[in-house]
Amino acid sequence: MNGQILVAYATRAGSTAGIAEAVAEVLRDAWYTADLSLIKPDLLPDAYDAVILGGPIYMGSMREVEEYVRAHHAALESRFRAAFAVGMSFVKDDEEKLAAARDPLKKAISPLEPEHLGYFAGRTDPARLSFLQRVALKVVGSPIGDFRDYAAIKAWAREVSGDLGGSHTP
Repeated sequence: MNGQILVAYATRAGSTAGIAEAVAEVLRDAWYTADLSLIKPDLLPDAYDAVILGGPIYMGSMREVEEYVRAHHAALESRFRAAFAVGMSFVKDDEEKLAAARDPLKKAISPLEPEHLGYFAGRTDPARLSFLQRVALKVVGSPIGDFRDYAAIKAWAREVSGDLGGSHTP
């Protein structure tokens, strides 16, 4: 592998962007070329040796990730190495709820099965949300604040990096 990695992500309020940036930073520290990009239909995975996808869970789905995987399934089959989901369900240490919270990522990437799956708590900033989104937060009792654990995120990214073939030299 020559080290060209795509870290593509979806985000709505910026929380997932911070996590994707941390993942790309770890890959760059390992001397990979890591391109960071929002998921968009014309983003082609063909130019990369490996692809990492991430996105937020909203209303029980990861629509952008699912659409991207469906559109680029053939190219991803040999390149898709890792995926991560970001959601407030990952804040609490309740194994039953955590198991259910993992389902949207598995559904979004199916039938592909990358080697690494990451699940991270995100950030909820009511000031960045619409009125209806703020109401929904209250109804479901979602925690408010920044719960991103960058130490855990970077540890996961180092594990992914190591499985990509180890450190590269410039």
